[in-house]
Amino acid sequence: MLCGVDDTSPFTLADLPTVAADVAAKLTDAGFTETPHLRQALALAEEAGEFVGAVRRHFGLARRTGPFSDVEAELADVVLTAFVTAHTLGVDLEQALRAKLDVVYTRGWREERQ
Repeated sequence: MLCGVDDTSPFTLADLPTVAADVAAKLTDAGFTETPHLRQALALAEEAGEFVGAVRRHFGLARRTGPFSDVEAELADVVLTAFVTAHTLGVDLEQALRAKLDVVYTRGWREERQ
C-alpha cells in the first residue's frame, strides 16, 4: 500500500514528489526532527553506498555475490531518498533536473581524438 498515493491507480514516477512529502512527514512524526537537512543528506550518501555495494556484488567485484534484484532495490532506495532529500531541502527537483539536462545536452559528449 502506497501512503500518500491514490492506490486505485498504478504508481508512476510522477507520484514521487507526493510520496516524498509523505515519507518526510512520517519521519518527522516518528521523532526524527533533529537536523533533518543533514539527516537526509547523510541518508542519501548511505543509500548511494549501498547501491554501489550491490552493483559490486552483482558484477563479481566483491568477496560475495549478489542478485540483480538487490541492485534494483538499492537504486530504488537512492531515487526515493533523493526525492525525500529534495523535499526536505526545499529543492524543486523537477526544475533542477530540467536545468541540469539543459547543461548535459548542450556541453557535448566527447572530444574527438586526434
